[in-house]
Amino acid sequence: MSSELVLEVLTSASVSAGLSTCLIFLSKSWISERIKGVIKSEYDQKLETHKAQLKSESDIQIEQLKASLSIAAAEKHVKFSKLHESRAEVIAKTYSLLKTTIVTFKDYVKAFEPAGDLPRNERKQIAAKAHEAFREYFPTKVIYIPTETANKIDAIDKELVINFNQFALQIDGVENKIDYDKWDDVIKKLNGDVSEALTELENEFRHLLGDES
Repeated sequence: MSSELVLEVLTSASVSAGLSTCLIFLSKSWISERIKGVIKSEYDQKLETHKAQLKSESDIQIEQLKASLSIAAAEKHVKFSKLHESRAEVIAKTYSLLKTTIVTFKDYVKAFEPAGDLPRNERKQIAAKAHEAFREYFPTKVIYIPTETANKIDAIDKELVINFNQFALQIDGVENKIDYDKWDDVIKKLNGDVSEALTELENEFRHLLGDES
């Protein structure tokens, strides 16, 4: 075999080997890219599916939360409405009892007694019972009334007690030499300070019940 032939054979073999190697490399690269593409496609699909599931679950949880909040708001509204109704009832009853007490006190201490009027002693008993009814009710319901307003009610009550006792002991209980100045002073306090305090209390009660006028 001549050297040229040997060289040709060796060259052909080298080229074939190089081509084979190149083809194998390209095949591996192509297969690798295909595998990567398939894996990426499956991953992207699973990722989108997972995102969709998460969004669905999130939407459900949000709707459940909204429903819970709506129920809580409705329950709170019902409780507030009942509380407002109870407060309105307490205010109305407190005012009625206090107003009745003041009216009967004024009737008890009045200077002019028309013909056919009840005796002063009976008017005293009526005033005392009215005051007793107020004192039995108000302390048990004071929780429904703001502290400042409750303090004003207590102040009116104390003023009534002072004037009642002053009249009962120093005027009504005296047979001779009645002190008309003290009598007049009691009447003025009931018609002045006490009545003004009651008017102020009426305005506060209206405000508590939602009347802003």
